Amino acid sequence: MSGERARDLHENVVRIDRSAQSWNGVTIVDVHEYTKGEVLHSLLNEEETGIAMAIDEVGGITEPRLKPQQACTLDHKPNHMTLVPRGMQLWGHATQGLHYSRYALLLFDLEKLEAKFQEDFDAQSFARLRMRFTDDRIHALVRMLIAIPKDDASMTLLGDSLTSAVFALLSSDEEPPAARAKLTDQTFSLVASYLQDQLPEKIGLRELSELAGMSQWHFCRAFKSSTGLSPYQWQLEKRLEIAQGLLLQTDAPLDSVAKSVGFCDAAHLSRAFKRRTGETPHAWRRTRR
Repeated sequence: MSGERARDLHENVVRIDRSAQSWNGVTIVDVHEYTKGEVLHSLLNEEETGIAMAIDEVGGITEPRLKPQQACTLDHKPNHMTLVPRGMQLWGHATQGLHYSRYALLLFDLEKLEAKFQEDFDAQSFARLRMRFTDDRIHALVRMLIAIPKDDASMTLLGDSLTSAVFALLSSDEEPPAARAKLTDQTFSLVASYLQDQLPEKIGLRELSELAGMSQWHFCRAFKSSTGLSPYQWQLEKRLEIAQGLLLQTDAPLDSVAKSVGFCDAAHLSRAFKRRTGETPHAWRRTRR
């Protein structure tokens, strides 16, 4: 994260730290804002379609405003979101007592999303203002997205899957019937073979959904219905299985094992390995050899 220069900030904003990553036509900006009084600023660029989601508010609250001096009439809720269509001017207001807030900005490249999701894309879902709405599912997905380490290529499939799920939840209040279908045995075999053959290369959700001949959203749902796991979770399990084999059958150092199965480094492999087995790779290898 990088702090913004003081002269660029509102007079009551002490500091803003931002970190951004993009997947699937969606950019997620994780913002930490430190304040010392009432703050009013433009919520999003008028050229952007996006969502502002409150994550943490300490000492006060934040609210969206249609006019700078006109308070929001909707009740405040924790983790509230506001969807701002492109071309609409909105303001974000922080109350006098607020001294820290964390929020996420989700910026949508609608042209790219329409090309990716095709018949599943509903432009109307992003053309109307929605203020102070909440959705625990979207909040949980965004929390997972901002926790992904920056520039970690091994997390590409996870980022693609999570942003696809966010997009689908925003596009429709109901789950399409086709989304509940499972992959055929032939399609699953094709996708599974591709995932294993491509290790340790970075694999995106687009590649897998095109291989299956489905939209990204329908593919994610069908894959989980078939396996009980998301594409990323399934890929992670396979990575760890192969890593276990290498730990038993070779004397390769941990960093080499990690890179050969698609982890960015030994530390990343160690964290995932311990979550799955309860042991570090070193301890697991030692007790079994």
